[in-house]
Amino acid sequence: MHILAIDTSSTTASAALMNEYIILAESSVTLADLRGAGRKTHSETLMPMVDGLFEITGMVLSDVDYIACTCGPGSFTGLRIGAAAAKGLAFAAKKPIIAVPTLDAMAYTVADTAAIGTWAIPMMDARRGQAYSAFYHMGGDINRTTDYLAEAVEDLLVMLKGQVSEGNHIVFLGDGASVYRECIENTGLETWPAGTSIAFAPPCHNYARAACAGARAIDMAKNSQYTDESEFSLLYIRKPQAQREREARQQ
Repeated sequence: MHILAIDTSSTTASAALMNEYIILAESSVTLADLRGAGRKTHSETLMPMVDGLFEITGMVLSDVDYIACTCGPGSFTGLRIGAAAAKGLAFAAKKPIIAVPTLDAMAYTVADTAAIGTWAIPMMDARRGQAYSAFYHMGGDINRTTDYLAEAVEDLLVMLKGQVSEGNHIVFLGDGASVYRECIENTGLETWPAGTSIAFAPPCHNYARAACAGARAIDMAKNSQYTDESEFSLLYIRKPQAQREREARQQ
């Protein structure tokens, strides 16, 4: 099973070609770290990356069985760029498309190294003290125990404390975990179930990787969780900021 996976849900754009769980080629660029007049957007970097993957592997689009794309939450503009590219590729190749929730892809970045009983908590900074998140329990399989959320960080921590058990280990990851690290640490382990330990994943896990979205997509494909490009939709969770501000002014 060959999959082309792409992610543009954050300041990092990423693309990967995979054969089952083997990464054949992967490319990414983090726009937040680019400076000067030469800085490019996702719309300018994504397709050259995809073309480069096919060139370096000797594959062509028709060799791919599925197109996978992160569908959100994340940057509204970034998600739309990725969706447009994925739908165009799926239409051109007449291939099914797999919508991978961004938080699922992030959880997969630590899944291989997480011991059974570990909780993976991806957090994407949603600004104004909020984060996009979901809770994942590692029990042999990756089990998501919540909906996809957009909540104040303090409220997320209260919800998490109600789910973990004694002796559980919790790994926070994502740019939201970095931004709100002090808030997380200040909750105090004495307020958690006995024996709870927490850790923060390295900065390289701050964003979704296309290869991890591809790994999740393989599992989804095996469960027939795919569609055609006309039915691909984005998972925004909350309204765009411009719309929220307009509604606030109207009220």
